[in-house]
Amino acid sequence: MITVKTKYYAYLRELTGIREEEITLSEGATVLTLIEYLVKKYGASFKSYILADNMGLKPSIVIAINGVKISDDPLNRRLRDGDTLVILPPISGGVNV
Repeated sequence: MITVKTKYYAYLRELTGIREEEITLSEGATVLTLIEYLVKKYGASFKSYILADNMGLKPSIVIAINGVKISDDPLNRRLRDGDTLVILPPISGGVNV
């Protein structure tokens, strides 16, 4: 078994109601394994916010593990015990007035 800390920001924090949590998964778990667990726990709103219809990540969602953005096939990235995963929601800027 492995334990992964997952952190939530912005709207994802609203959806989950928490800032972070530790999740225990089976050895060999991937980012997709973790996301599937989170979808079961937090429901359709969570799923539709981060996943596209084809079950891939929406282009605006970024996954970071231990502070490093994962750009090469993030859903299939294997997780390790003690990893910290952040699901970064879309970032938008303000309006200059």
